[in-house]
Amino acid sequence: MNDIMLDLETYGNTPGSMILSIGAAAFDDYTGEIDAGFYTVVFEGGKDFGLHRDEGTVDWWKKQSDGARQVLKDCRQPDAPRLPAALDMLDDYVRRFGGRDAQVWGCGSDFDNALVRSAYRAVDVAREPAWMFWNNRCYRTLKSLYGASAIDRRGGTHHNALDDARAQAEHCIRLLQATRKK
Repeated sequence: MNDIMLDLETYGNTPGSMILSIGAAAFDDYTGEIDAGFYTVVFEGGKDFGLHRDEGTVDWWKKQSDGARQVLKDCRQPDAPRLPAALDMLDDYVRRFGGRDAQVWGCGSDFDNALVRSAYRAVDVAREPAWMFWNNRCYRTLKSLYGASAIDRRGGTHHNALDDARAQAEHCIRLLQATRKK
């Protein structure tokens, strides 16, 4: 497996936004296998590295379920990893599934992958993720190409980074398998 679905829960939707949590799930679109995944919160969303929050997104979080809003509490815990440690853990996870050659899928060409890359730069201007930029993939584009915008979720908490990454990986697998059948 060297495909990984990345999902972030954030306090904004532009590069430089605070990242509350990072979820990822490696998958094999031929076998349908999805691993248990990776999840971490980020202490105070990385604000100590200059990441910012958007008040519109803060208001949006107020309308989410209690389960989804749990991340807002978890990222304030003093034992939550700081941004550099959270990114190190993500890199370790990516290296298990191809490292530089891993294909990392995000929802939107300008969201998950762009925001996490911005976070790497906030930590160190020269820092890059474990995977190569040309291996970024856009799950939202794939859905659009095949007219499959809705995900058939099978459990988990909507807007939990790991649950969303696994649900998106499952949907991505179905779409990629369907393209091979044509």
